Amino acid sequence: MKLFIKKIQIPLSIIVGAYVAYWLITNPFESYTLPIIIMWLPDIIGWNAFFIFLGVLACLITLGLCSSFSEEDKT
Repeated sequence: MKLFIKKIQIPLSIIVGAYVAYWLITNPFESYTLPIIIMWLPDIIGWNAFFIFLGVLACLITLGLCSSFSEEDKT
């Protein structure tokens, strides 16, 4: 199972990131509640770029999870 996850971690993370960005861009809500720390970001770079940024973030999180699952135990 670890070998399977290790082989699909990069394609899976790209697919997850692309799907998140695509879904957020094509299915907009009426309003978004954002934390105060990042509330200014969509105003500066635009909503589509912000959604692509979230897709890249989802891609990196998926890659990290897959790589942590596929690590060998050193004990």
